[in-house]
Amino acid sequence: MHAQGSTLNIQWGEEDYNESRRHHRFSCSEETHFIIRSRLHEGTLKNFSRGGTYIATEGLFFVGQEITVAGPFDPEGQETKKDGAIVRCDREGIGIKFASPIA
Repeated sequence: MHAQGSTLNIQWGEEDYNESRRHHRFSCSEETHFIIRSRLHEGTLKNFSRGGTYIATEGLFFVGQEITVAGPFDPEGQETKKDGAIVRCDREGIGIKFASPIA
């Protein structure tokens, strides 16, 4: 998590680019917390885009679960919370699609 008052400066024109993705991704390594079924979990944001994020975490999760995740999703990089759903699970963590893209 960011220290209180710190920001992650995002330049939306300088994302990692991949033709097959709808939104460009930013690599990062930000500690985060997220809520699934009213239970708080911890993990590390490994990358994110306007449309979603990937969280390295441990636990038993499944595709379709609703999630609220904290991260630097504000246009200025300030920490905020985003709602979404799990769209991918693997040994390393979970992929999240946001309910609405980052503005």
